[in-house]
Amino acid sequence: MSAQNKYFDKIAEYGQLVVVSGPAGTGKQTVISQYLKEHPNACTCVSATTREPREGEVDGKDYYFVSYIEFERMIRTGQMLEYSYINKNGYGTPKKAVEDARKAGHNVILDLDVVGAMRVRTLCPDATLVFILPPSWDELENRLTKSGRYDEETINRLMDMAEEDIACANLYDYIIINEDVSKAVNRFAQIVHGHRYSRTSMESFLNSYIEGEINQRNKAVSEVLSK
Repeated sequence: MSAQNKYFDKIAEYGQLVVVSGPAGTGKQTVISQYLKEHPNACTCVSATTREPREGEVDGKDYYFVSYIEFERMIRTGQMLEYSYINKNGYGTPKKAVEDARKAGHNVILDLDVVGAMRVRTLCPDATLVFILPPSWDELENRLTKSGRYDEETINRLMDMAEEDIACANLYDYIIINEDVSKAVNRFAQIVHGHRYSRTSMESFLNSYIEGEINQRNKAVSEVLSK
């Protein structure tokens, strides 16, 4: 294989990390699921949790079910990319699973809240952050109501949380309005694939290119001048 082919392989050898956030009811999980169906080389990573398995859940597939002590140990030893506590249960993304998937060339898509996304941004500056908005405030409330999953008190609480989340949307790299799922998925795909050629994503390729082209040229010139 030529030197040129070796460094051009750098373009595709390392997957991207894409974090998706948005209030409950925006349909972000639907967008992610559809994108993963259409792009099988992309993946998500199994989270770890301290809560008990629910009926039908499989360890290693739905979650990694760990003890509270083990969860805390993973945090202390830097094994968690991000984590949070909900109703006294810990939830987190193991760092190794994400790194292994990216090294294998897979784009990793994570569905995280704003706090989790900002933690990822700190640890992985090359991550792409995407925020999904509802088309309108009334539509968000309508979706939450139609889902049949929430009572009125819970809907009001989720709407309050949505207001706080949307106030942080300007911290993200991209914003998608999910009025139509198919259009939102297409826009998401354009973001992921377009960002593949950004400066941060191309860093490995660029370093190899400089080594293979510019440094070799300078070395050859120096050898000629020294004679």
